[in-house]
Amino acid sequence: MKSRPILICLFSVAIFPTCLLSQQKLTSTTLPDFLARYDTNFGPLEAVFKDLTNEDLPLTDETGQPLARRPLTDRLQSLTSLRQTARDLAEKPDDLVLATTVVIHTETLADDLFDLSQVAYDNDREELGNRLNNLQVTMEDNRGLLADYLLALAADKESQLQKLEKEVDDLHQKLKEGEK
Repeated sequence: MKSRPILICLFSVAIFPTCLLSQQKLTSTTLPDFLARYDTNFGPLEAVFKDLTNEDLPLTDETGQPLARRPLTDRLQSLTSLRQTARDLAEKPDDLVLATTVVIHTETLADDLFDLSQVAYDNDREELGNRLNNLQVTMEDNRGLLADYLLALAADKESQLQKLEKEVDDLHQKLKEGEK
């Protein structure tokens, strides 16, 4: 009986390897490795979304209004797009647009997973709700790390811009002095 919690913990670490990395600070050097681990989350995510398309889970209320924000097919397409964007970011870790896109889409994915977990819980599907909730927590942790990376990257880009602007100003000043 004592080994059951240990097995559950080990299973969680095996399925959601980036979940324990909240202490990690991402840099352009460590980002590709992090994104390779981040990529391992997409298999379980795709499986859950595909399972949901086969589930008899009402995603609308009694008036026909959607209970969640978007249809599952849209979510699956977004998931595929996010995965590709994350792979692109791993190849170009200093790309501010890619980093921003990954952060925003990871947050959207976490919101979608939350919505779907609530629908599952509302329909007495606790196991499915727990799966979705665990994936949502993992995506939230990933989003936090990626957002911190994005802010550091933006600060670095801003610093580079300020240096370049100062160099341009200095060159303009030298040109003015040379004309006199």
